[in-house]
Amino acid sequence: MNIGILISSAPRDERFTNIERLEEAAHQRGHDVTRLYEPHLAFRHAEGLLSVRHERTDLGPLDVIIYRPNFVEEPGVHVHNVELLQRAGYRVLNGHAGDLAASKNKLAQHVRFMDANLPTARWAIARDPNAVREEADRIGYPIIIKTAFGTHGIGVFYAERPETLLPLADYLNVRDRNPVILEEFVANADRKDLRVFVVGGNIIAAMERNARPGDVRANAALGGESQTVDLTEGERDLALKTANAFNLEILGIDILRSNRRPLVIEINSNPGFDAIENVTGVDVAGAIIDYALHEHPTHE
Repeated sequence: MNIGILISSAPRDERFTNIERLEEAAHQRGHDVTRLYEPHLAFRHAEGLLSVRHERTDLGPLDVIIYRPNFVEEPGVHVHNVELLQRAGYRVLNGHAGDLAASKNKLAQHVRFMDANLPTARWAIARDPNAVREEADRIGYPIIIKTAFGTHGIGVFYAERPETLLPLADYLNVRDRNPVILEEFVANADRKDLRVFVVGGNIIAAMERNARPGDVRANAALGGESQTVDLTEGERDLALKTANAFNLEILGIDILRSNRRPLVIEINSNPGFDAIENVTGVDVAGAIIDYALHEHPTHE
């Protein structure tokens, strides 16, 4: 079979897509892989027919396309690609446009969490710096402030007091004039979180991530340490309910262990899996390939 792997960037920016591991897993199973890059796609609609070209050549038949959306900006300029590929007859994994757009916008994520009645840390959304301060006072310090778009912990800030928060709020308001998200800092989570990897509605692997000294962000890309973890029934249930709130086949779900209950903090529709494969020994790339070809994914 021929599997397409689509990433949002040009080849020079494919670092966080794990495209090599997916290729390796596909080749081990006897399948061919075609790399696809959004900037190299072109669509033409004429006389009721939609055609697709990639690198100025007609895009041939593919059994499935696995989408690795490694963009961090406004999703509206990207999701049309998967919509058009689907209308041209291609099956695209992680290609549900509305859910994909919501997954890439942390403001929209919080709305989904609320609509699905998922437990979260206390949060607020505000744009005006004065409103940001008022909402932070209501939630309490220290506090986490997040931008709408960001990945690998970039765009996540920690403020111990108003004197730390207000310059950040002013700068973010001048920089992009987008609303920001304020979240309760859950101190009893001990600067750790859980990354749960879900493929096709199944938990494939999970790990605990620990922030590096002097940081609150537990992302492996920022130097956080990871280790194996046994999920509780409540944590597994929360991960699956969160995945169900987003109609996407590949998700990384981040959960905090609080003394109240497990709390979902974010999802990622382009979750990296280098760290989780190294820590757990689970063949995450293989599970994605197996699911993509309608085989049975590997369970945790």
